[in-house]
Amino acid sequence: MRILKPEEEKKVMDKLQYYVGDNVKDLLSEYNLRLNNQRIFLVTDEILKACSQLGRDQIVSCGVILGKITKNENFRVAITALHILHRYANHKVWIKSSAEMNFLYGNNALKSHVHKVSENIPLNAGVFVYNSRDLPLGFGVMAVNPTSYSRANGGDPIVLTQADNGEYIRHEKNIV
Repeated sequence: MRILKPEEEKKVMDKLQYYVGDNVKDLLSEYNLRLNNQRIFLVTDEILKACSQLGRDQIVSCGVILGKITKNENFRVAITALHILHRYANHKVWIKSSAEMNFLYGNNALKSHVHKVSENIPLNAGVFVYNSRDLPLGFGVMAVNPTSYSRANGGDPIVLTQADNGEYIRHEKNIV
């Protein structure tokens, strides 16, 4: 387990900024970023102190997996950090209870699925998707801008899914 190199940290920060905006500072005031086996972890000071007594070879996992460095050296945010990241969300989309399972199966959220949208979400912005009871279901990319949202048809995609809680079941062998 090691501290991120500057180029790795830049990729992680860019992706975090995409989803939580300026709230990255608040997130990183509570958590530290560490790398182990191409996975980036969010680790509290308390856990980091406990893990410092172990050797690198002995640590398999420490903290919450934020994401993973891909073979192409890109950073991809994992669903495992949803319960932490959603607290810092700037842009939110709520979907109807009738569309919840459709979203959890990995499908995009269509206009007919959307219950409400937070104001002024720009095109291609990172959004967090919630159900009608304010439980986080996943995150994705806004596919329309605020002006065209009201004119969109019921079958038009509004949120392009990046990750959802259904991945725990669909990819349970590869998730950790």
